[in-house]
Amino acid sequence: MRRLPFLVCALALAATPASAPAAGSDTGGAAAPSSSGGSAYGQPARKVRRARRLPARPVARELSVTPQTLEAGVPALFAFRVDGPRRAVRVRIELTRAGATAPAKRLRLGYERTGVLHQYVWTPSAGDLAAGDYTATLQAIDDAGRGRSRTSRRSAKVRVAPPPAPSFASVFPVQGGYSLGGAEARFGAQRDGHIHQGQDLIAAEGTPVVAPLASTATWVAYQAGGAGYYVALRGADARDYVFMHLKAGSITVAKGAALATGQQFAQVGSTGGSSGPHLHFEIWPEGWYSSNESKPIDPLPQLLAWATTR
Repeated sequence: MRRLPFLVCALALAATPASAPAAGSDTGGAAAPSSSGGSAYGQPARKVRRARRLPARPVARELSVTPQTLEAGVPALFAFRVDGPRRAVRVRIELTRAGATAPAKRLRLGYERTGVLHQYVWTPSAGDLAAGDYTATLQAIDDAGRGRSRTSRRSAKVRVAPPPAPSFASVFPVQGGYSLGGAEARFGAQRDGHIHQGQDLIAAEGTPVVAPLASTATWVAYQAGGAGYYVALRGADARDYVFMHLKAGSITVAKGAALATGQQFAQVGSTGGSSGPHLHFEIWPEGWYSSNESKPIDPLPQLLAWATTR
């Protein structure tokens, strides 16, 4: 019974839990896993998915123009889309001619929703834009005035077609029987040292020659070895019309005279370098020898068109 105190002490020691030694580099143990989710024990860190952020400023995403050639009276479709943090932004489309700094036309579309493809139809009027190459620029601006950055703009190339040529009353230049002759009478036929620059109309001498449309006489002269008596007219359509080998003494106009459509001013002849009565007829779209670049065109298509109205 004398050993009882020792047994009680032993039991007391056994009941007291021993604290585990901290593992360290000097003990050969490994560090305990971190409660912060680190990469201890080879555990990979979690990839946090961030919410997609909308752009802080409005961004012009798309712009297309159909058709790419604008014509007066023909509707043009502008398709566009703008993204941004706000529900709607102010939108405008500017048309700037190549080489210019200021837009020639501004289309203010007002407020449009972001994130949506929009379509806007605009019909140019005559005189809205001069013919040439243009840049169409979409610009978006939010209520905070943020819209001056490069990303708030989107551009597309367009072209403005020239206005159609005005319609003028016109008539066939020879008022009487005629023929177009053969291949040698055509535009481009070979001549001595040059090519034929017009169309020959074979007709009897004295057949009336009239102004095919309202015109002004710009040249009345004589060339012995070539054109003979000839007249050049500037038509109301800004093209020059030239009449050669006219009958001597038949010309009734002087330089600067105005002629009405169908007004007679000469007769078919065979003066100058001519082998028989005929009218040599030329058309110069950019003026008769007005520059080194000015050239005649084949007048036969125009003559055939006039012939259908006789």
